[in-house]
Amino acid sequence: MKLPPGATGFNPRPGSQADVRAFTAVCHHAARTIGATVAGVTPNFHTVDIGDAHHRIAVVRHTTLPFIAFARPRTNSDVTVTFLDSPGLAAALTTLTDAQALTAAQLQTPLSQVDLRALTPYEHDQITYWKPTTAGELLFNFWD
Repeated sequence: MKLPPGATGFNPRPGSQADVRAFTAVCHHAARTIGATVAGVTPNFHTVDIGDAHHRIAVVRHTTLPFIAFARPRTNSDVTVTFLDSPGLAAALTTLTDAQALTAAQLQTPLSQVDLRALTPYEHDQITYWKPTTAGELLFNFWD
C-alpha cells in the first residue's frame, strides 16, 4: 500500500477536507439499501479536550457555524453535553479565531425563548422530530 500526501491528516491540501455530513448521509442510504441500520451517531460538532494536572475541559466547535462552547469531557458512548463556562479559555480562543464563545447560560436558554425564524423548513422538521429543549441541545447535537 502506498499512502498519498495528507495520510496523517496534518497539513491537508485546500479543499481536501471530507464533508462529514455528506458521508454520514451516504452511509445511512447504503445501510437502508442493504436492509441494515447505522450504529452510533456523529455529533454536529468537533471536540478537543484540554487539561492540566488538575482540570480537564472539552472545547466544542460547531461544524458549520462559528460557535464554540465549553463542556464537561464526555466518554465515547455519552451523548449528553454538559456546558460549562471557561472565561479565560474563551478569551484565549476568541483572540485566535473568528469563533464566538457561547456561555453556559446562553446554551441553557429554553428553545421557546430562541428566535428560530431564520432556520429552514428542513431544520424546523428536525426540531419537531428531535425535540431539543434548549439552545445548546439544538446547536450541539447527535442527530443523524
